[in-house]
Amino acid sequence: MRRVKRSEWLWVIVFAALVMAVTCVPYVIGAAQSGGAWRFSGFVIGVEDGNSYLAKMQLGAHGQWLFQLAYAIEDHPPSLVFLFFILLGKLIGFLVGTGDALRLHDALVFGYHAARVAFGFALVLVTYRFLAELLPLIRQRRLALIAVVLGGGLGWLLFALRSPDTPLEFYSPEAFTFLHLYNLPHLSAVRALMLGGLLFYLWAVRGRWQWAFAAGACWFVMTLIQPFYMIIVFIVLGMHVAILMVTAFRQGEHELVRGVDLGAAAVRALWVSALAGAFGVPLVLYTFLLFQVDPIYTVWSAQNIILSPPPWHYLLAWGLLIVPGIFGLRLLYRRNMILWALLLGWVLVVPALLYVPYNLQRRFSEGVQVPLAALALLGLTAGIGKGRGRRFVARYAPLALIALTLPATALLYVGSLAAVLRPQAPVYQTWDQVATYVFLGNSLPARGVVVSAYEFGNGVPAYGYLVAFMGHGPETPYLDSKRAWAKEFYSAATDYDARRGMYLQQGAPYVVIGPNERRLGGFDPGRQGDYLHAIFEAGEYSVWALK
Repeated sequence: MRRVKRSEWLWVIVFAALVMAVTCVPYVIGAAQSGGAWRFSGFVIGVEDGNSYLAKMQLGAHGQWLFQLAYAIEDHPPSLVFLFFILLGKLIGFLVGTGDALRLHDALVFGYHAARVAFGFALVLVTYRFLAELLPLIRQRRLALIAVVLGGGLGWLLFALRSPDTPLEFYSPEAFTFLHLYNLPHLSAVRALMLGGLLFYLWAVRGRWQWAFAAGACWFVMTLIQPFYMIIVFIVLGMHVAILMVTAFRQGEHELVRGVDLGAAAVRALWVSALAGAFGVPLVLYTFLLFQVDPIYTVWSAQNIILSPPPWHYLLAWGLLIVPGIFGLRLLYRRNMILWALLLGWVLVVPALLYVPYNLQRRFSEGVQVPLAALALLGLTAGIGKGRGRRFVARYAPLALIALTLPATALLYVGSLAAVLRPQAPVYQTWDQVATYVFLGNSLPARGVVVSAYEFGNGVPAYGYLVAFMGHGPETPYLDSKRAWAKEFYSAATDYDARRGMYLQQGAPYVVIGPNERRLGGFDPGRQGDYLHAIFEAGEYSVWALK
């Protein structure tokens, strides 16, 4: 266990505070821009997912403890997933109440970003502590932390070369930490718990076995937020034990390797990983069975496609770290065999996991940026060159590495600033649109179903305990057929009896007419739907219900 001085922590705290303050600037600008014809949605990137997170928080605010899809009109059982957002919503609902949909939405957005800042801050601190276990020098640790928190890859070259491809730095939070800090509080919490658990695991393997319980506790809480990432932990632990065993076998059963009995370390790693890893088994198993047995959750899983891009995208993203990282691994092998085995197993298994036949491939890269950056900084500062050459490399190469990885993050940040400075959908919503959302949230019964175009539907459950007919790609079961249904329903050419039958078949939901719906077709309920009557109007928007 390496010691971290108080002065180090002070630097890390200031750094974390500055980073999280910078991430808040676009959101503050967005809130300040609200007025006139536009209102800020609360998100500058990933708006569609952001509204789905608010929908999950609405569940908690309205007294629910279990999750149900806010974009699924089909019956399905409540489940123990997305507990992070449900508990956060429960706290906010307790503080502000649910009587005013607009006030609650504002509070949920504020609470979301407060959690983003808090858990992002915690992630920076945990990342530094993990890096301190790998890197002996303060300068190495600080440079590695900057590389992890603010660094991207060479994705900016795609813009320089005018490539149509999108850099990983713009859409893969698993691969680049800045996206966690910028937009995803639950994934910041997951990463912090994942790294914290691995740190405690290492301490347990080195002899203080009680740390195994702390590792298990971290991973259990992690599975309450995101069970999938426990699979990565299982694989990394398995690789660690396997590499220790193979290395011990090659060195001889009772031979000490740099003062370490690798055979004993491998046995200790085996039972510590089994003990700590067992804490993560229940929720992983529960989630696996849920998504295999229930038909709606199965459809959701099948529609949740997060595939890896071609391998050269990852080479472009992480290529700067790989070569110096090899030198770092060689140096770590000489200094700390147990830690070397863990990092070697982690970085070796990820390339294979990224292309397993599974629709969540890209998520297997979660957290690997941390060991890659640490090994690269170790190699650049202590593992390359001799004499004066080593001193030159150690002084300037890490700075050059960081300088080359910052532009991609800067482009993402500047692009989001540009988005909030030019009000338009989906980052902003018109006030008539918001007024319609607020009416629905204030007036409809719990889990009232709202039919609309996809674009409008995305925000419906963000403003109340409601269900949108469609509005989120993965979380809308049978999305393609529902798009076709909506197109036919809103078409002016659809027969009166056919449309009425379609409407009643869906349980007589509330119907929204707005700009997006008119683009689907020219259906006018006032002239073509005498079984409907208007219950709300605001500018271009109206809401209709069964007479």
